[in-house]
Amino acid sequence: MKKLLAIAAVTVGLSAAATTVANAQGYLVNGHAASKAEAQLLVSYGVQQGNWVVDGYGIAPADSGLSRQATATSGGQKCWYVLDVQLCD
Repeated sequence: MKKLLAIAAVTVGLSAAATTVANAQGYLVNGHAASKAEAQLLVSYGVQQGNWVVDGYGIAPADSGLSRQATATSGGQKCWYVLDVQLCD
């Protein structure tokens, strides 16, 4: 009986791992194919397959514009905003 349970546990584990790898192919994270860990993170949050940005602020669709920094050029400098404070190079 123990042998049967061990075989069942290994089978379930392998099928779960194969499903995660298969699902990883449908995710793009920060412009590259998702790694297994990134795919597991997205699946754990219930995120659908697609193109995503994962950063320190959270998870956002790549085409939403929410995760992009606001940039402005002034006098050849690259500027951006952090918490409504303009920073420039």
